[in-house]
Amino acid sequence: MEGWGSVEELTRWGFTHAPVVMANEAHSGLTRCIRTREIGIRIIQAAHRAGVRRLAMEALRWPAGNSPGPIQAIPPIDGGYLAQPDMRRLIATALELGWSLWAYEAVIGTGKDQAELLSPEFTNWREGAQAQNLCQLLAAAPEDPLLVWCGNGHASKHADGEWVPMGHHFTAISGIQHFVIDQAVTIDFPGHGPQPWVQELLAALSDTLAAHGGTTGILRDQAPRR
Repeated sequence: MEGWGSVEELTRWGFTHAPVVMANEAHSGLTRCIRTREIGIRIIQAAHRAGVRRLAMEALRWPAGNSPGPIQAIPPIDGGYLAQPDMRRLIATALELGWSLWAYEAVIGTGKDQAELLSPEFTNWREGAQAQNLCQLLAAAPEDPLLVWCGNGHASKHADGEWVPMGHHFTAISGIQHFVIDQAVTIDFPGHGPQPWVQELLAALSDTLAAHGGTTGILRDQAPRR
């Protein structure tokens, strides 16, 4: 793949070069960027054409029986991300294509207070547990490619200060260099706006964005320098 391309081209390139592709949505609490989930539907459809049939989702709760899945029905509405219609459309897309869904969130016990849940130690434990769960999913069916749907920066391969994200743990445990489709770079939530260079980049790419229907991507090694 050379230069700016479509979401479909990026997805196809990713699964051509790696057995695991991780894509993210952007959210801040229950506030979310709906566009990232709409693009997620396109990613699933493109992955299906590439032969993928499994989707692991951070937002899914573990089914009964201490097993991560397969989950083959849209979860009941009980609040949170899974109650949001755009998330349910994304899940429905995978199920209608005949995919199996899998939970990989860390299993968090009861009795933890808010301070502990927000601590760097707990955060890194959770990231590591998510990575372990994904590695177990992969080991159970190593011949089957896997699409992972996560939030914000969890898929990142690079540690950032005290924070060691799930993607970094995953590579360290599995030895697999997963492909990341990062949608969060240009998202502007109140109080969490992008860097000034992002707005400059978007302005410079107006024609390219228009040519790709408003959404485009590029491989990191080919991306414009700040």
